[in-house]
Amino acid sequence: MKIIDTDIAIMGSGLAGLSAAVTALGKGAKVAVFEKRPFQGGGVSNTPMMTLAVRDDQAYKDKAFKIHMDYTNWNANPDVVRSWIDNSSAIPGFIKGLGIEFMGEKMTPFEELGERRGYGAGFPNAFNIGDYYFLKPIGRGHGAAVICKKMADRVRALGGELHFSTPIQSLIKEGDKVIGALAKDKDGNTVQINAKAVIVASGGFSDDKELLAELGLKLTDKNCSDGGNVVFNHFCNSQLTGDGQKAIWKIGGARSGMAVNGHNMCPGPGIVGDNVAWLQQNKLRTIQEQPYLWVNQAGHRFISEEQSDCHMAMVTAINNQKEKFAYIIFDEATVRHMETEGVEFYYFIFEAAQIPNIRPQFETVIAKGNKHVFMTDTLEEMAEKTGICKEGLLKTVETYNGYCDKGTDPQYAKNPKYLRPVREGKFYALRVFVGGYHAYGGIKINGKCEVIDKDFNVIKGLYAGGDCCAGEIYGNPPVGGIGVSTLSFSQGFITGDQAAAYVQQ
Repeated sequence: MKIIDTDIAIMGSGLAGLSAAVTALGKGAKVAVFEKRPFQGGGVSNTPMMTLAVRDDQAYKDKAFKIHMDYTNWNANPDVVRSWIDNSSAIPGFIKGLGIEFMGEKMTPFEELGERRGYGAGFPNAFNIGDYYFLKPIGRGHGAAVICKKMADRVRALGGELHFSTPIQSLIKEGDKVIGALAKDKDGNTVQINAKAVIVASGGFSDDKELLAELGLKLTDKNCSDGGNVVFNHFCNSQLTGDGQKAIWKIGGARSGMAVNGHNMCPGPGIVGDNVAWLQQNKLRTIQEQPYLWVNQAGHRFISEEQSDCHMAMVTAINNQKEKFAYIIFDEATVRHMETEGVEFYYFIFEAAQIPNIRPQFETVIAKGNKHVFMTDTLEEMAEKTGICKEGLLKTVETYNGYCDKGTDPQYAKNPKYLRPVREGKFYALRVFVGGYHAYGGIKINGKCEVIDKDFNVIKGLYAGGDCCAGEIYGNPPVGGIGVSTLSFSQGFITGDQAAAYVQQ
């Protein structure tokens, strides 16, 4: 059996794990990072083009804290939220300290906090609680992946160890404290890690069918074949199987909130890239952002469609439907509107003023065998092809068209400028599923990122940060949340600081 001795063992080499490693090494601790894949980077590091920092001003931080806590109805852990927000101001300097300059910066004035969509578009207003820092990519790669590479280089330069293809599989607990872990190397041999502290930063669980099933979701593939009802837009080979959560639960760690959220998505083929969901093949991804008529399988409306540019709201609403999918439906007149006058909303990654050639785009995707994209001559045919209840759909369209004619929505109070009737063939529909960057949460921590056991006592020497405990900042059950890079950085700083202080006592 191979033996590795270190002060701090870190499980995972994403933003949280590597931030923790660099921080702890800077405090003089001996650090070893263990990653199951043959390269550095985690779930969040595959997606963000920007990060957020709450500036180091007490009034600013207080307002940001209150906005976020009110958003969760104080269902979140206030100590964890406070420590995340208070430590986020260090993010810009940390990134620049790696030799990385930002592609751009957007400062959010105090009076604008919580007043507009977070991250510029796509996220709830309550996410707009700080300043935005746009990350420089390399080619089509994302900026956070570049940061992970730079952090890995810094870990080596500071004398830290990186063990790739070496997944930690269990934790070693003695009495009320953790003293190490067991891992497997690439040849399948057991590795015993003797450590004074362990930091779990292993990410989410979007590749684990059993954990997703606990949330009522069935994972199959990106096409939602065989009754699948969840679509993730992380990179392939993420291997996010909840390893850290399971290891902590096994030694008595408490469960925290777990959820899937982030992006409602129409599956492929032909809409987004086969390996990278951020690379779109057409504009159908943007069409599903629009505030036109949305119905469930019963043919009923279920949300004010003007929320269609708020991904958290849409995913939550879709997840509340019986089948966990829904449809956006529109007609030929709305097609002409999008082609000539333009769209109402677009996600900042997929900018679009007008969308030309919509019908050919639908025809192309349908020809590729996409079972979730529809184009018909009549609404009756649409009901037949989609499986939507015909009576429910026809009744809803009749009622909705009446709202459009009168310019008012007495059902859900949708802004009248988004009321567009559905009456001129051809008719178009996209079947949209619960989706997101990943599934997150599961580990309960306190404000110091110390892991808590089932009796709410601290497990000494054990810390966690990032996606694996992101449920703590949204509640249990989580309210409209997602794993975010700002959380991973902040909790990386916290866990690195706390673990280094603990081992040096």
